[in-house]
Amino acid sequence: MQRPGEVWPDQDELIDLVREAQRGEPRAVDALLASLRPSFVRFFARRLTRDDAEDAAQEALIRITGALGRIDPERARSYVATVAQNLLRSESRRRAREARRAAPVELAETVEAPGTPEAEADYRDLARAVQRASLATLPPDLREILQARLSGLSPTEIASQRQVNPATIRTRLLRARAILRPELGSYS
Repeated sequence: MQRPGEVWPDQDELIDLVREAQRGEPRAVDALLASLRPSFVRFFARRLTRDDAEDAAQEALIRITGALGRIDPERARSYVATVAQNLLRSESRRRAREARRAAPVELAETVEAPGTPEAEADYRDLARAVQRASLATLPPDLREILQARLSGLSPTEIASQRQVNPATIRTRLLRARAILRPELGSYS
């Protein structure tokens, strides 16, 4: 019987449930999981939304089921609590990563829309300058690769046409950029 204020099932009850499940008693695994589920939901609901707590509880039950043969019945309560803490820690880290990836909507107001007339004109000017500089500076092979890239082909597509590794094309594009950088200094 669970005491008020406690999250996890009683130690003795949990020991019996784990032993029965490990012996293969009929419906013993179901009984174990049914006794653990409310505890997991309560534990996760302290920090997560109800739906997320339900999902985390389900994940914990799956982990318990997968590890059932390795759980020491005498230490089952500690094992169950550790599984819950580890899942909660993983969920907290996942949420923190998501929060770092998100940007405030206000930042979007300062970003210029793609395809504006000014951006297109700048791109055309830069493309013409690159073409002029490449004609005068680059060897024919690098010039052809750069022209293909400027026409909209990806390095993978260019590599496929030339029957070479895409890494080779990326390396040659880097070399072309290095050669053209001094020529195009005014555009940087």
